[in-house]
Amino acid sequence: MNQHRGRRSIESQNFRGAVCILRPAVRHAQTGGGRRGDLPGFTLIEMLVTLSIVSIMAVIVGASFQGVLDDVRMTSEINALQQGMNLARSEAIKRGQSVSVCPGTATSTACGAGNDWSGGWIVFLSSTASPLLVSPGVSHGDTLTSSSVQTTPYPTFTAVGYTFFGDKLTLHDRSSTAGLYRCVVFSAGSWGVHTGATCP
Repeated sequence: MNQHRGRRSIESQNFRGAVCILRPAVRHAQTGGGRRGDLPGFTLIEMLVTLSIVSIMAVIVGASFQGVLDDVRMTSEINALQQGMNLARSEAIKRGQSVSVCPGTATSTACGAGNDWSGGWIVFLSSTASPLLVSPGVSHGDTLTSSSVQTTPYPTFTAVGYTFFGDKLTLHDRSSTAGLYRCVVFSAGSWGVHTGATCP
């Protein structure tokens, strides 16, 4: 009888000991194995620094992308002007008569006064003033101007495709960024295109 009671007492002590060992292990698992301050995450300062870096990068990338867009647009505009010049020369040769390119607007078939070509240009037969092409001009605040001080301040191509016009047309963006300059320079009866710092 006493032997049976002693066995029960030993078993009860072993059970209580196992419970005491189990309880800290449960608490350890519930708290993630450490103090609350050891949990992974970001501090407020780290988040502010990260946001500042992201904002700076966004500004840099945005400015660079805008520069690419401006360059593509202005290249397209100067190419359109060259197409007008090529059309005038080819039509002069084909028709055997003079063809001119003058400043104008997209809504008019008459040459404009002055040296501002920003509103567009017109390719026309010199003899009849009949328009062959009316261009809408440049956009986004870009400006296209002529340096001519001649009585006829625009190029006229003869029946052999030659022009005595010897001035230049200069294309600027709205901020006059030197790296984006485009110039059409006339010399020796023809023309060439210069860009950026090479634009005289």
